[in-house]
Amino acid sequence: MKVKELIEKLKDYDPELMVIVSGYEGGVNEAENAGQVKIQLNCNKRWWYGKHEVTYRDSDPFDCEAIYIN
Repeated sequence: MKVKELIEKLKDYDPELMVIVSGYEGGVNEAENAGQVKIQLNCNKRWWYGKHEVTYRDSDPFDCEAIYIN
């Protein structure tokens, strides 16, 4: 999903609604932050990992930038 698609989806909702993200083992947490990160695409093959990975060092290779909500 691109930012413009997310904006389009969110514009119909009450701006005072809470934004939540999945918890570690279950349940949900309130999103606390959103920011731009660099990611490697499709680098995780195990089903229990997300498909992509955030790169944390400037020297790490990356495929694109994304908005990370956590």
